[in-house]
Amino acid sequence: MGPGPQPGFAPAGPPPAFAQPATPLDLGRIASAITVVAGIVVLFCSLLDLYSVTVDPGKVDDSVDGTVNVGIGFYSVVPFNAPVVALAVPILMLVAALTAVPGLLGRRQGTLVSAISAIAATLLGLVLMFANPLPGVELTGDLRREAQRDLDDLDVSSVNQLVDRVVNIGPGAGLIIAVVFGFIASAAAGFIYLRSTAAAPGLAHPMRAPIPPQGPQSGFVPMPPQGGQFTAPTAFIPSAGPDAFDQTQLGTSRPGAPSAGPGAPGGYPGQS
Repeated sequence: MGPGPQPGFAPAGPPPAFAQPATPLDLGRIASAITVVAGIVVLFCSLLDLYSVTVDPGKVDDSVDGTVNVGIGFYSVVPFNAPVVALAVPILMLVAALTAVPGLLGRRQGTLVSAISAIAATLLGLVLMFANPLPGVELTGDLRREAQRDLDDLDVSSVNQLVDRVVNIGPGAGLIIAVVFGFIASAAAGFIYLRSTAAAPGLAHPMRAPIPPQGPQSGFVPMPPQGGQFTAPTAFIPSAGPDAFDQTQLGTSRPGAPSAGPGAPGGYPGQS
């Protein structure tokens, strides 16, 4: 009968396969990448229309058929110039994208600037969506009296009312895309800033006092007795006369002092 398997030895075979731990996603880098992409998209979408203008003369004159469609871009000058403040939208989003690049590389620089730029661009885009880019027109004097006859025939009271009836202005594709990606960039940049603030202890508790290092202290520290109550040690003061402890307890004397006899208190029999 051959020898059986010995205890403590495993049979030869392929090593067991262990599952590799999954690498956690770096949410900071993902949010930084989203901010960078959103800034680039807004920069390119600024080439599209900022406003879409439709002129329909048929609303005041039934004999006229057809409409006039005019697109006002971010950089348009002729025939209608875009509001100058609209140029700040792609510029702010570009700043947000550039300041989010360090976060894409695993750093924390520029998180506050990126968040503020993205939020400012989004709020400015919202204002432009509800603003009227056309200026108001007001006539006075003889020009008003002459124009009022024609306005009365069209059943309108002012030039501004005529413009509002004929001209229809709405946000263009470029402004709509800019606002949508502005919201995305604002959320991502705000998440990066809050995450970096929570991860930095100095920012979370700026007034916190430093904690002294805990370690072994040098010097002798007396330990309390078993009873739990500590008594301070008393100083040893040598006396000039014979030591009672030496004479009575040990039966010895100091050099030059009379020794205790057999009948003396504390003496031992046989001691001379």
